[in-house]
Amino acid sequence: NKKAAILESNDDWFGAVKLYKSCYDDESARINALLLFNLGYCLINGYGIESDVVRGEELWKEATDLAPDEGSEEAAWFLYQHYENKDMK
Repeated sequence: NKKAAILESNDDWFGAVKLYKSCYDDESARINALLLFNLGYCLINGYGIESDVVRGEELWKEATDLAPDEGSEEAAWFLYQHYENKDMK
């Protein structure tokens, strides 16, 4: 996640998503809320990957289930904001 965050800060969203996905797909790796939040964020916003709002929402919901892991609060907040914006439209 730290390496991907550096890539994000340099606007290399494709590189960041590649790392997020490789960690997510690695069955031996521990999936954490921050990883789920970050990958969900990229999916919902279409950063570095084709937008998939439904899958992004699912990842954010998974992240909230991992509370109190780092990232779970962010996922809950962004999910709330996302639903609020959808309701406003």
